[in-house]
Amino acid sequence: MKNWKCIIADDEPLARELISDYVAKVPFLDLKGVFTNAWEVRGFLQKNSVDLLFIDIEMPGLDGLTFIKSYNVQPKVIFITAHRKYAVEAFEVKALDYLLKPISFERFLKAVNELDTKTIEVGQNANHIFISIDRQQQKVQLDKVLYIESKGDYLRFVLEDDKPLISKMTLKSIHEQLPDNFSQIHRSFIVNQDKISAFQKDKLKVGEEWLTISRSFKNDVDLGE
Repeated sequence: MKNWKCIIADDEPLARELISDYVAKVPFLDLKGVFTNAWEVRGFLQKNSVDLLFIDIEMPGLDGLTFIKSYNVQPKVIFITAHRKYAVEAFEVKALDYLLKPISFERFLKAVNELDTKTIEVGQNANHIFISIDRQQQKVQLDKVLYIESKGDYLRFVLEDDKPLISKMTLKSIHEQLPDNFSQIHRSFIVNQDKISAFQKDKLKVGEEWLTISRSFKNDVDLGE
């Protein structure tokens, strides 16, 4: 797994000290700075890049949520706060997690371990992604993916001319990060539309497999009809 460069922003000294101690215990976290407010974070990020930001919400001058909403280029975010009421807003800005004070190390570790299940490189122009397999990030060329199948808490990536790959992820988390040529056709399947070789009214063929198209997803796949 990659090392994640991170910073901490909290106006409470004890909270800063606690999160700093937790970060020091996690081998793949690399602490690059500790700040007392969002303005200091903004100044730091103008000159430096990090992967992860632990930030309090209620801070004087500029609160953490407003800062994240207004800052265009930002690292991934884990909010740390004493208040439950901001949870919905926090996840609307795609926060990785929302930690309520007082934070136990077990809860902190659960949050940062989720970093290992996220794709690292995604987007409409991406030609590959990295997925977590056996606590390593493995590169997957998107033009080799035939389809992705949900198996409970895991995904099965079925590849062209290679064995399938299994990663602990959800179908929703991967779908929102894939290019437009990937379409969900069923609650258990996402297909690479470029690999469809045949189709019927309620199913399509990808590679050697016929996959069912559910009624609720029929309009999401372009079959050229």
